[in-house]
Amino acid sequence: NYILPMPANPSKPVLDVMSPELMCRAGNFTLGAQKALEVTSNDVLYLSFDLDNHPANPTPLMKDKNIWGPCAVFMAPAKPVNGVHKWFKIYEYVGDAGAWCSEKIISNDGILAVPMKQFLKSDTYLLRAEVIGLNMAEKTNTQDPLMGPQFYPSCGLIKYTNADGSVMPNDVPVGVPFPGYYKEGHAALKLDIMTTTALSYISKMALLGPPEYDPPAIAHDGSNIA
Repeated sequence: NYILPMPANPSKPVLDVMSPELMCRAGNFTLGAQKALEVTSNDVLYLSFDLDNHPANPTPLMKDKNIWGPCAVFMAPAKPVNGVHKWFKIYEYVGDAGAWCSEKIISNDGILAVPMKQFLKSDTYLLRAEVIGLNMAEKTNTQDPLMGPQFYPSCGLIKYTNADGSVMPNDVPVGVPFPGYYKEGHAALKLDIMTTTALSYISKMALLGPPEYDPPAIAHDGSNIA
């Protein structure tokens, strides 16, 4: 109920890093009268990567078990600035010695648990969850239109409340645009998955960025004590 908008073909990834669909996998993006999910800074969000949210008929987003790659979650103020949403990262996970993040989502029935960040400005935000499939990334999409990293983004709307009412942050973390931030051919987006492990990819993910937002230590009077 909080996903907006539902992709026309949810199992089809975005291959072009400059496509408007890279933001939320929908070319004609509009908020309209979308309902916002109310969350607090103390909550954990359980994001479902199912195409069909009916519990009796779940269809995993990643039907193909051979999709290997990291995942990340972003937020952006619901109201764009000069027509552009700027996204800051609140969560990322590449994987571990045993499996990529994508594989862990599949083994967890399509669910990714994401703890909310503390000390954000209470406001309405867009939430963007993304899996990057690297199994076809040995060539760029320009080199071969059927290849390149496979982006699976989807968006929702949340109404975030800072649970510590005595702390009233006024600023929103600096964000980046989608599309426009990822660059084709980046070392984190062009590689041979057969010689890349999740652990070895962690350093590439750091280079790809943006870095995950790290909330500052804030005193109860609202001053920054970091």
